[in-house]
Amino acid sequence: MTDGRRPTTGPAPQRIGPAYSFRARLTAGLIAGAVVPLAGFGLVLVAAELVRAGGLDSTLTALVLFALAAAIIIAVVFAYFLAGNLTQPLREIAQAVERVTAGDLSVRVEVAGEDELARLVESHNRLAADLARRNAELGRILLAIGETSPRDGLDRLVAHATHSAREAFEMIDASIHLGDPADVAIEEVIPGEARPIRAVLALPDERVGVLVGHLPATRSWDAADQDLLELYASEIAVAIRNAELFEQVEQQTERLVQLDAAKDDFLRGISHNLQTPLTSIRAYAEQLGAERADRRLEIITEQSERLSRMVRQLLAVSRLEAGTLRPRAEVLALAPRIRHAWDALGATEVPFRLDDEAPGWLAIADRDQLDQVLWAVFDNAIKYGTGAPVQARLRPEPATGQLLLTISDGGPGVPDEAREMLFERYSRGAGPDHPEGTGIGLYVSRELCRAMGGSMTLDQPRPNTGAAFTIALPAESPAAAEA
Repeated sequence: MTDGRRPTTGPAPQRIGPAYSFRARLTAGLIAGAVVPLAGFGLVLVAAELVRAGGLDSTLTALVLFALAAAIIIAVVFAYFLAGNLTQPLREIAQAVERVTAGDLSVRVEVAGEDELARLVESHNRLAADLARRNAELGRILLAIGETSPRDGLDRLVAHATHSAREAFEMIDASIHLGDPADVAIEEVIPGEARPIRAVLALPDERVGVLVGHLPATRSWDAADQDLLELYASEIAVAIRNAELFEQVEQQTERLVQLDAAKDDFLRGISHNLQTPLTSIRAYAEQLGAERADRRLEIITEQSERLSRMVRQLLAVSRLEAGTLRPRAEVLALAPRIRHAWDALGATEVPFRLDDEAPGWLAIADRDQLDQVLWAVFDNAIKYGTGAPVQARLRPEPATGQLLLTISDGGPGVPDEAREMLFERYSRGAGPDHPEGTGIGLYVSRELCRAMGGSMTLDQPRPNTGAAFTIALPAESPAAAEA
C-alpha cells in the first residue's frame, strides 16, 4: 500500500545524501571542476602580463601564483568529494534495484528533497511496494488454490474460494455467482465509494460464473491486479468444473455399487432357488431312466446336469466377489477327475485323448471346484473346437511342485484382440459364428484355480492349432506321496 507519494510498507527507508537538490550539487560540481580551474588559468595569464609589464614584483607574483595553485587544488578536492556525493545515491539506487531483481522486495531508499533524484527513488520504492503486495497476493492465491479439493463438494468449494478471494485481494466483500455472468449487473465506479471489481469464471469452452467484490476507496487497483484476479477466477472455474465432475462420478459410482450389490443378491438367490428343483428333476429322471430306457429321460438328465453346472458357476461368482469362497485342500489323482469331467459332458461325437505323463503324482485341490474348472474348459473346447478332437496333456513340473494340465482344441483359436479380455466376466466370443454362453466360465475357472493355489493361462498361439489352456495346481510327487 502507498500513502501519497511515499511508500509506507517494508522497513524504514535509508536516507542518503545531504539536504541539497541534485541539480544544485551537479551545478556546484561543474563550477568546481571546470569554472574554477579556467578562472585560475585566466588569472595566471593576467599575472604573467603584469609581471612582464613591471606591475608586480617577484614576491607578490609568487604569492599570487601560490594562491592560485592552492585554489585549484582546493577546487579539485572539492570536485572529487562532490562527485562522490553525486554518485553515492546512484550507487545506492543501483544496489537497491539489484536486490529487488534478486527477489528482495523489502529494500527501500530515500533521498532528501523533491528533485529528480528523489522522484526516481520514489518511483523505485513505489514499484518495490507494488511488487511486494502483488507477490503476497499471488502467494495467497496459490495457497487458496492448493487448498481446494473436488472432494469438498461444490458448496464448500465456492464458500472457500470466496473467502480466499476476499483475503487475498483485501476486499471488503466478495461473492461467487454460478451461471451466466451476464445475469449479474456490472456496477459503476463512483469516486469516494467502495470500488467494484469482477472477474469471469471462464473455461476454454464455457463461462461457469462470475466473481464480484468491493475494494476500499483508498485501495489502488490497476491492470496487473485485474490480471491476478482473472487468473484466480480461471483456476476457481477449473476447480468448480472438477467438483461437478467428481460429484457426477461419485453418484455414478454409488449407483454402480448399488447395482452390483443387487446383482450379487440376485445371483445368490437364483443359485439357491434353482439348485433345489434341478436336483429333484435330475433325481427323478435318473430313477425313471433306471426303470425303462427312454432317450427323452437321458436328455432331461443331461440338460438338468448342464443347468446345475451353470447354477454352480453363478454361485461361485457370488462367493468369489463376496470373498467367502473357501476351497478345501484334498489330495487326489487328477487323471480320473479329467476323464470323469469329460464323460459328464456327454460329448460322444467329439474325439478325446488324455496323455498322462505324471504317473503317481497327486494334485492338491478342492474336488468340487476342480470339477467346475474342468467342465468349463472342456465345454469351451467343445463349443469352439468345431467338432475337432480335444486333447488333454498332464505332466509334472518338479521344480515348482506342480501338476500342469494343458487342454487344447482344434478350433480356429483366439483372435489377438480378444486374448486380453478372455478371462473377464461376461466376456464371450464375438460374431454370429460363435455359440451363446454365459461368459463367466473361464473367469470362474481362473479364479477357482487361484483360490486353490494354482493358476490358469492361455498359451501362446501356434500354427495350425486351436486354443490351449494350461492349468497349474499344487501337487505331491510319488516320493512325497509314499512318505
